[in-house]
Amino acid sequence: MDWNAWRRRWLTEPLYRRARNSVTPFTLFQHHVLSAGDVWWESQLLSGRPDWAALTYVRPAALTTNERAFLDGPVMRLCARLEQAANEDVGLAGTALWSLLREGGFEGMAVPVEYGGLGLSAWAQSEVLRQVALRSIATAYLLAARFVFGPADLLRQAGTPEQCAYWLPRMAEGRACGAVASFVVENDIVPIQATGVVLQGDANEPVLRLNWSGARHAPGPRPDLLVLPFRLHDPDGVVGPEGERGVCVALVDTSLPGVIHHRSGSCCGPIPGRHESRRGDALAPHSGRGGMFDGHDVELPVSALLGGSEGIEQGLAAMLSAQSVAKGISLPALSAASVSLSAHASSAVLRLQGDGTGCEMLGARGRLGRLAATTYRVEAGRRFLSAGLDLGYRPVLAAALFDINIFEDVRRAMADSMDLLGGAGPTPALTEWQESLHELLPALFALDALAAQARNTRVLALGVLRTHPHLRQELAALEQSDSDAGCAEFDRLIWKHAVHACATVLRATGRACTRGGLSPVPRLLGPVTRHYRRVNRYAAAIAVVAEILQPGARPLHARNEPGLERLLRALAVLMSLCAVLKRWQDDGRHDADLPLVEWCAADAYHTIETLLGGMLENLKWQSAGTLLKGLLLPPGTRAAPPDDTVTLACAELLLTPSDTRERLVGTVWANHGMRHLGALEKAYECVINVHGLREQIRQAGLKDWRLAHEHGGLTDAQAEALEAAEAAVVAALYH
Repeated sequence: MDWNAWRRRWLTEPLYRRARNSVTPFTLFQHHVLSAGDVWWESQLLSGRPDWAALTYVRPAALTTNERAFLDGPVMRLCARLEQAANEDVGLAGTALWSLLREGGFEGMAVPVEYGGLGLSAWAQSEVLRQVALRSIATAYLLAARFVFGPADLLRQAGTPEQCAYWLPRMAEGRACGAVASFVVENDIVPIQATGVVLQGDANEPVLRLNWSGARHAPGPRPDLLVLPFRLHDPDGVVGPEGERGVCVALVDTSLPGVIHHRSGSCCGPIPGRHESRRGDALAPHSGRGGMFDGHDVELPVSALLGGSEGIEQGLAAMLSAQSVAKGISLPALSAASVSLSAHASSAVLRLQGDGTGCEMLGARGRLGRLAATTYRVEAGRRFLSAGLDLGYRPVLAAALFDINIFEDVRRAMADSMDLLGGAGPTPALTEWQESLHELLPALFALDALAAQARNTRVLALGVLRTHPHLRQELAALEQSDSDAGCAEFDRLIWKHAVHACATVLRATGRACTRGGLSPVPRLLGPVTRHYRRVNRYAAAIAVVAEILQPGARPLHARNEPGLERLLRALAVLMSLCAVLKRWQDDGRHDADLPLVEWCAADAYHTIETLLGGMLENLKWQSAGTLLKGLLLPPGTRAAPPDDTVTLACAELLLTPSDTRERLVGTVWANHGMRHLGALEKAYECVINVHGLREQIRQAGLKDWRLAHEHGGLTDAQAEALEAAEAAVVAALYH
């Protein structure tokens, strides 16, 4: 008997018919998502056996000479103006700000050098946003929303040579500005509110007629170029097959007839300084969206399509890819700046209060330790993602996962920081940092809205599908019109898939029982070797869960959405842990930083096991879930959250001056000229300098250094140092 023929007739063909009847063909949008961007480190983790050698190619990001000159020149001048506005408690007028941005060449940050721009790398753009965010979150948001999310990278990636030659030099010189349109309503009930029809023009040339409403753009002056996604109809087949052509992207000159601009109340109005002037800044709900465009019968040549008429199928994929890159640059930069500023200010305030009520506040050191580790993790994610982008990757899924995890870290860090700052009471000096913290989350939500698909569960599921070695090809075989050829291809793939799935389950089971002890890792990793092995263990477990859920292949329903959400969050946490391990290696393998690594690792393990356990407990087949939970999360190997010893060690790293503290938050104060921040730093240094004297006085049983001075226990110089520290604390916290 022919085994292959028997297998195909009695096993493969029934499976093929059942799968073919149950699988819904991909839509045009799903095909665009599947072709957008690249897979990166997430594919290694989802394989269940990450190749750690691949991380050696991810070199630490570095600035070029020209990028350093830009940061030391125009960026520092912008920061100085923002500091001046904050110190004088006045706002920086929008017209003055945009003039400063044009003079500094900020509009050319993402424009390639060959077109007259600066051509900044992803790391350089991230550094620009971080430096500005330390002075003003609102201004950093404006830079990110208008320039990093601008059309320059999209044109470079997918524009025709003629489109690039026309728009990019103008943008680099400041003679034109561009923006990418986003829509207030865009979902399954109300689809994208822009449509276009291809018609034959008067000169027998095809013409594109567009109609849209509610296309908003980022805050700033009215853009000359609007990158507009729209639904294209070609009823006569002028530029290809007849009928619906899906979502395409057009480059709209906003000076054309039919384009109507609705100016936001303050899109060019006051830019925030500090205190009350912030209430009407660009992050306010009525102005954070910038202006808005409507279009009525706007006629464009077909060459105005992104990539020309030949690029109809690639426009949306390129836009999704460019948005993911922009979000991967912007959101971590703003988050890292604010979290590090919060950690520095919170630890300084806690140290200034000594043994008073602030340090005795419920959970103060526990919160500070968690804040220190969160700061380390957010910065690690920023560095790791920027390094990948500078290697040329456009990791749509990886960028979205990093941003999801950073969002969670920021929310927790903001809560901890507000509690710690609140321990000092409602002092005027702390208002500056408290308002900055309140600005951060609205800014991040606004950046998130500029790439709305990055949080779409269906889009993320399709991103996971791209990493599977067989599933996507199986779905393509099911969609073939020739059922015999499709069945033959399905037969070739399905049994390879079965072997792959069995090997994944066996690998995950073995690594779970040994806590990854037998899994391969690079040599000479030092004290973090066991963490690499644990990552191997959880990567294998996540690969098994992905085989069960088959994200992207199965339709998204209410019953499977929670499990898929847990899978994505577990993968995001594991990727962040990889970034932490990579940062420790790149920083020079400092033993003093190990408490931060240990805290991040323990928190990641506990979170991943909680997510995987919740997913397996809620499987449709409860018996299968119980069995898999016993295999993947066996009793006796469960991870505990970070213990108190590690948390307190992390807190001490912030409270005590050290090289580790400088690596964590030291760059916050570099070239900083803001009055209140300077007063806090001065007070912190004074308190550290007199710490030994205060300990001597306490051991002598005295509560006041003045009594010690009167009795001759302190010299005049020591008394002056204590008095100066006391005055600095009062100036920092109460003036």
